[in-house]
Amino acid sequence: MLKPDKDTNKNNSSSRHFSLRLFISTLFVINGIICTITEVDFLRIRTHFPSWFSPLFLLAIGGLLFLTVFYLVALRSQKSIKGKNGRYALLIWGLLIISVVCTSALHKFFPFRLEIFDYWQKIPPRHNILRYNFILTVASLLIVILLAVLYWIKQKRLALTGLAILAAVIIIPTCNCGNDFNKIWIGWIGASPLMFMPNSIVILVGSCALLGIWPRLSMVNMTIINSCVLALGIGHLTGTIW
Repeated sequence: MLKPDKDTNKNNSSSRHFSLRLFISTLFVINGIICTITEVDFLRIRTHFPSWFSPLFLLAIGGLLFLTVFYLVALRSQKSIKGKNGRYALLIWGLLIISVVCTSALHKFFPFRLEIFDYWQKIPPRHNILRYNFILTVASLLIVILLAVLYWIKQKRLALTGLAILAAVIIIPTCNCGNDFNKIWIGWIGASPLMFMPNSIVILVGSCALLGIWPRLSMVNMTIINSCVLALGIGHLTGTIW
């Protein structure tokens, strides 16, 4: 039986790398479009929020837009990609796991609160999609942990592919809370993708870092996004912002 030669294996590996980079790039573009719509719409509703919040929010969304362009260029220009190991990989996966918890802050840390069982039963029929949102939040956390395990047992390609798929799934609109951020999306498609959009970008940035694209800078970017989302969620929890 003939065995594939080294050149064939190399070509297959390069093709898989290209396909993954293309998928990640496509998701960056989608998230960039969501960011652009959000930034433009916020200019219309900015008076509904505290005056100090508007420039901070616009700066944050602008930063996410900049990151999407930055990583699109990096994915296109990076010629040789090698997976990260050791402490960098450990920190990257830690930030990916933390990002899910930070995102839950936008829903007052549900479903990671003991009151979730009582709250679940009180969700009105018009907000049934929120149940799916909570399930997706828990599932995202478990999936990231599972993918981290796969990565550490040398199933790196499978783990990175799983991360990209998760980044795509979580930007499917799953929130119809009637706050000012979501209204334009609810009017268009019945639900908003905004809750998980920063989480999706963190996952994509983390994927780039694990592929060897600006790993240290990427960890800084992930930390900043997680911190901003957490601060936004706490602002909602305390009623400071909305």
